[in-house]
Amino acid sequence: MQRALRRDGWTVRECADGRTAVDMICAERPDLVFLDLNMPGLDGLGVLQELGPLSRTTEIVIVTANDRIHVAVDCMRLGAADFLTKPFEVEQLRAATTRVEKRVALERRVAELEASTGSSQSSPLIGVSRAMCDVRRLLSRAAGAPVDLLILGETGTGKELVARELHRLSPRCGGPFVAVNTAALPESLLESELFGHVKGAFTGADRDREGVFRRAHGGTLFLDEIGDLPLTAQAKLLRALQERQVTPVGSEKPMDVDVRVISATHQPLEERIADGRFRRDLYYRLRGFEIALPPLRARRDDILVLAHFFLDREAERQSRAAPELSRDAVEALLAHDWPGNVRELEQAVTAAVAISTEPVLRASDLGLSPRAIASDVDPFTEYFELPFAEAKARLVEEFERAMLTAALERSGGNISEAARQLGMHRQSLQQKLDQLGLRPR
Repeated sequence: MQRALRRDGWTVRECADGRTAVDMICAERPDLVFLDLNMPGLDGLGVLQELGPLSRTTEIVIVTANDRIHVAVDCMRLGAADFLTKPFEVEQLRAATTRVEKRVALERRVAELEASTGSSQSSPLIGVSRAMCDVRRLLSRAAGAPVDLLILGETGTGKELVARELHRLSPRCGGPFVAVNTAALPESLLESELFGHVKGAFTGADRDREGVFRRAHGGTLFLDEIGDLPLTAQAKLLRALQERQVTPVGSEKPMDVDVRVISATHQPLEERIADGRFRRDLYYRLRGFEIALPPLRARRDDILVLAHFFLDREAERQSRAAPELSRDAVEALLAHDWPGNVRELEQAVTAAVAISTEPVLRASDLGLSPRAIASDVDPFTEYFELPFAEAKARLVEEFERAMLTAALERSGGNISEAARQLGMHRQSLQQKLDQLGLRPR
């Protein structure tokens, strides 16, 4: 391990026992720690317990021959980020270091943005998966860019949370953040809500009213569910975005507005454009920068991290100790597809903590069915006689083929919808389908 890491340019320190490891980590704050569970003096779990909050800022990878799932869960609860089972390949070692390099670069960028905006609040975007690391990386790039943004993602993926984080990291963080769900407004009131009205403009308009554009002046305006906006309102919104002026209903005097517009939708906008239900010119105006949020099923590494966050938060609200998750609860959480995404997971965990008084939550407490016990037959046996690179390439291709086929079946052969479900760009999915010789039915 030392030779491989040093060849890649890392400075490596070795500790012979757990007690020395704790002292070294506290003193030197390394970016990455590979921690064996079985050590003299203090074992790996003991090291994690003693490090406490520090284990959340240093990436810790557990290295052990013990692959039982409850051991992995215990380590992750105490702050471990990953779990390597011996024996492992150098490629797995390098994958962990690459992830840490990306995390460190991202943290430095976020720190620069926070320093420039005077903000020190930590990001509310929880997740350790590559997909969430990519989202945070995009946020750090987009936050300071002086362009409007479009956020795409299924219901429950956290689009408004991302919009608020973009505002927090942007130079406009000192201004207002105004959010409006355009799908929830009656069409007759949309123009008034967006641009305001003057007294007497229509029956019931007994006073002047500012619209959301004026209320967000100097800050950020978040337009949720923009894909459901009626065509008549789309034309007026496009003009407001182009001119950076709004004209209240009943007035002929345009008013200047200084806002950054972040819009979001779960709708496949390219299909709505093809169907004539969304203006192409508005689409290009909105998507100065585009961020696609992956569904929870595409970032399964984050499920337990999020579940424990919601457990701890709800337990703190109730002034009680956070319950543990049983093995069947963990397996059920990881097996469920979460069609409602993070919102569904949050509601399941919050309700379970609120209702159950037991110290351990089972799958039934979460409203989930226990996962069937896996067979003892190793599914990879047929690959063991192949060279490693060939076996890996074949397994990856089979996984990609199965994943993309399932997504196409769920979407009824709609490539845009399948790409949205997978958290991919449509062009990337089309290229991958061509490579694998797959065609939507």
